[in-house]
Amino acid sequence: DYKENKLHKNEARKQISKIVGQHSENIVFSRHALVELGKDDLTVVDVLNIIKSPDSKIVIDGELQNGSFRYRLETAQILVVVSFSNAGTGLTVVTAWKKKKGSYEYDDLCNV
Repeated sequence: DYKENKLHKNEARKQISKIVGQHSENIVFSRHALVELGKDDLTVVDVLNIIKSPDSKIVIDGELQNGSFRYRLETAQILVVVSFSNAGTGLTVVTAWKKKKGSYEYDDLCNV
């Protein structure tokens, strides 16, 4: 169960790449994510590019929030929070934002 079992950050990144390559139709955006994208002048395409990019990294292992493990996929400028479907063949973009110098808003934004 990918939703309730924590993956090591490297395994989570591999699973994201697998979903992008084999099940891209199973990538969905939460309502919250879409609102937050608009606030930071980001688009769904921006987030999909982060998810697909081999340069994006998961810096820390997943964190359990509201019944599912969430993973922070990062570039130098943008952070995307994702969770897996139970079977691991789908991905939900929980939220995303442009990084602001000296500010991590993860806890506030991910308690949805």
